[in-house]
Amino acid sequence: MDRTKPSAHISLGWWTLYFALKLALYASDTLSFSPLYNFSLLCFVVIPLHSRWLNITRHMIAIGLALLLLHHDSYLPPLERLFSQWDLVSQFDTVYLLSLAKDFISLDFLLLGFVLIVGYLYLSQILRLSAFVVIGMVIASIPSSFWQMSLTTSQAVETTANNTSNNTPTTTAPTQVAVDTSSEGLTTYVGQFFRDQASKTSSLSNIDALTTQPNFDILFLSVCSLAWDDLEYSGNIDHPIFKEFDILFKHFNSATSYSGPAVLRILRANCGQQSHADLFNDNLTAQCSLFDQLARLGYEKEVFMNHDGKFDGFNKHIANNIGNFSPAVDIETMTPSQYAFDGTRIYSDGQILSQWEQINHTKPTVSLYNTISIHDGNRVVGQSGSRLVTYKRQQKILLDELYAFFQALKTSKRNVVVVLLPEHGAAVRGDRMQISGMREIPTKAITNVPVGIKFFGDVAIQNRSQIDVEQPVSFLALSDLLANILTSNMYEGNATSLTSLTQGLPTTPVISQNSGTTMLEVNDTQFYSFDDHSWTEYRPRIN
Repeated sequence: MDRTKPSAHISLGWWTLYFALKLALYASDTLSFSPLYNFSLLCFVVIPLHSRWLNITRHMIAIGLALLLLHHDSYLPPLERLFSQWDLVSQFDTVYLLSLAKDFISLDFLLLGFVLIVGYLYLSQILRLSAFVVIGMVIASIPSSFWQMSLTTSQAVETTANNTSNNTPTTTAPTQVAVDTSSEGLTTYVGQFFRDQASKTSSLSNIDALTTQPNFDILFLSVCSLAWDDLEYSGNIDHPIFKEFDILFKHFNSATSYSGPAVLRILRANCGQQSHADLFNDNLTAQCSLFDQLARLGYEKEVFMNHDGKFDGFNKHIANNIGNFSPAVDIETMTPSQYAFDGTRIYSDGQILSQWEQINHTKPTVSLYNTISIHDGNRVVGQSGSRLVTYKRQQKILLDELYAFFQALKTSKRNVVVVLLPEHGAAVRGDRMQISGMREIPTKAITNVPVGIKFFGDVAIQNRSQIDVEQPVSFLALSDLLANILTSNMYEGNATSLTSLTQGLPTTPVISQNSGTTMLEVNDTQFYSFDDHSWTEYRPRIN
């Protein structure tokens, strides 16, 4: 009898499916591919082991490593970001978490897995599939620059030919400054940006309070989850509300994709753009507070919302910048129209704004109204539907209610400047690097928000017709615009052109931040970093 122990042999086995799946996702530009780590895992799982228990232990360890490697090769934020925000994530209700999981695991992904499994079971009987997988991994390891060399050459030839034959004049575009897009170059660029912004202050600070007697109110409509990209996705980009504005900013950067930092950027608009960390530096509050500057000129400060403001210390962020406040409109007596992703109540914008409009203010007032009516994961009372269906429906309702509010203000003849100022977008469309609703990386699709200014009441405007501001701007431009409005005396009969109000507003390069994430755009290309040192190009769409 032959008592020789069976020899272990090198085989990928079911691991063929794992690597085949990663190659398929890499080929579809949904995943990156780290050659060193992937081949290290491959070597680990094919090492011959005679002991059954060692083999089982090896595969258990390999499964954990494979999941970590899958995350590493994905475009998801580092795992420490999830752990650092666990106290917030834990407040999400079960329904919202399940809806996120449903969106994360798409039908296409499940079908791809099904096809790979069936294909493996069939083809493994006639082919050595592991060999093809290894060959595929070798090909995937070849730098993309190698494949692009011939393409770049042909594109250069084509561009030269086009430049030679086309002499048609084009519209003058803003001068683009050459920026070194290496990690070191982009890190230097961001550092210089914040140094430049630290020296900027709004012209609002230069207005003499003794000679200024404002006779109009200012109302900021701070809307959560509304970007130009969301409006395009929902089909509401041509909603009548946007034709109502006297001034409409087409490229306003909200500079963040979360509500807490967003409201701080609104309240600190008297200074240039601050880094995310500096937003929480109370030493900068006095010099940068937009509301304090307006209070210096005779305005009373006021805040009201359609929610309780407790999530992530939203109320505290506001109080730290304008002082303690009591909501101008009592929502506790109202019936909720929705429930938020954390189960708290949300109330009707139309009802709240109607009550605010009826308040008889004895002094000029600057008011901040914050609404989360179209926040991701809201559940409407008495209605059902997926997250995307609900978002589209509620976005239309919100815009309709704002439009009705505008008509009521026209009828009232009240002197008020209304500023639509969304916090950030909803990321409702999603892309290959962030699923629908995910806003960890503050991309331009999320931070490019529709900002509009509407003048109500007895105001003198020359040749009144909507003016679009196409330059890239942010909060400092809005603060300067308010200064121009105050010094124009347009509410005292001095006819003012909209062009004069917007002329010379400061432009701001596109740089956005969340905690642990920085996003920037140079020469129409976006880059992101999780550590402010290493930078990666952000390619949101699959061409």
